[in-house]
Amino acid sequence: MIDLNVANFYREAKRFLAIGVPILGTQIVMYGLTTTDYIMAGYYSSDDLAGLGLAASIFNPLYFLTAGVMFGINPIIAQLYGQKSFEEIKLKTRRFIWVAFFIGFLFFLALSNAYLIFNFIEAEEHIKQIAIDYLKIISLGAIPMTIYQALRGYSEGITETKTVFLISLAIFLLNIPFNYLFIFYFDLGGVGCGYATTVLVVIGLICFWLITLFSDRYKETRLYGKFINPEISSSIELFKIGVPISFGVFVELSMFSGAALIISFFGATALAGHTIALNLVGLLFMLPLSLGLASAIRVGNLIGEKNYTQANYATNFSLKISLLVASLNMLIILVFGSFLISIYTDNSEVAMMALVLLYYAIIFQIPDAVGFSAVGSLRGHKDTFGPMVNLVISYWVFALPLGVYFAFGDEKYVPNQAEGMWIGMIIGIVVSMILNLRRLKTKKNKLKELF
Repeated sequence: MIDLNVANFYREAKRFLAIGVPILGTQIVMYGLTTTDYIMAGYYSSDDLAGLGLAASIFNPLYFLTAGVMFGINPIIAQLYGQKSFEEIKLKTRRFIWVAFFIGFLFFLALSNAYLIFNFIEAEEHIKQIAIDYLKIISLGAIPMTIYQALRGYSEGITETKTVFLISLAIFLLNIPFNYLFIFYFDLGGVGCGYATTVLVVIGLICFWLITLFSDRYKETRLYGKFINPEISSSIELFKIGVPISFGVFVELSMFSGAALIISFFGATALAGHTIALNLVGLLFMLPLSLGLASAIRVGNLIGEKNYTQANYATNFSLKISLLVASLNMLIILVFGSFLISIYTDNSEVAMMALVLLYYAIIFQIPDAVGFSAVGSLRGHKDTFGPMVNLVISYWVFALPLGVYFAFGDEKYVPNQAEGMWIGMIIGIVVSMILNLRRLKTKKNKLKELF
């Protein structure tokens, strides 16, 4: 006879794998898209690579401050799916698509006028022009991009994460020949990546629309039917949940961007080492990230079902597995850190700096993974404002100020320069974990009262 706890563990593991593995695949593919753009633009010229990097520093914050609002769709739909409120899912998703049109238009305006920002950026004029041209072209895909994100939130909310992965994979595979066509054949250089991305976003949206229209997987929640007007209450609900998520991601991005800016004061070697270490940490974080995103869907579904005992169990399951995954990442850094760095550079000074910072990264693997697992579960509760406040406190009150203090401080007490900045980041990540775990504990206790 199988122990009930063991049976429950395997059942939960099966659900997390079904939801989480495609999410992991999607995250890796999206990471690969950016990497492919950088590599192919770099083959064209180093100036085009620099221009693309400059454009990304503008595009990413603008994306998360506008289109990132669509991240709020996922927890809303997840709870409705748990309730089996299929008609409500249809109505809300179609109204959310109206919001996506509006947000996408704002995103378009922001990108097409981003050239104004470059008046305040110190860079060579031809590199700035590459970035400006790239952003103008990709602005044409702003509305399709935002609507695509809305359909993704709907699809993931009803646990159809596999569809999102397959479309993302198809876009990734097409990105290589499309990049080649625009970068090299039409001789557009880095700007060609903008053309390729815009075309592929439209293709991806059309594919998503056709799948949600005809696939039996979407039969219960088929979106399309008679015309539905936008609704203020649905828009407010999405903004209440989505804005804190998007702003929270922006806060996190600002910490890493700010760290790079501070470390740039200490020379090219420090900045290169920081960039390599951070890129590797980002790659390793894909698994904890996917686990946290899966937790948001699973916990949201269970709360929608009013299965509160299992919702708390799923939360604890996610926290424990994230601890295991973080431990695995720590082992990978210890054993393979030098080898992984050697893929990026053969400069011994840069490699040594990157390795030192990677060892600091070992310290925050557990708080980073566990903290994001907590954030994911809180999203399942549709609690996004509290985690956003926690991120602001952790990164803007602790991480960045302390990082700057240590970076320019006396090495007699704490390692300074790049190491000092990373110590500040570690403190911020630990504070974030503590604050979000405390908030999650409160949410779990409230569910216990409903058992």
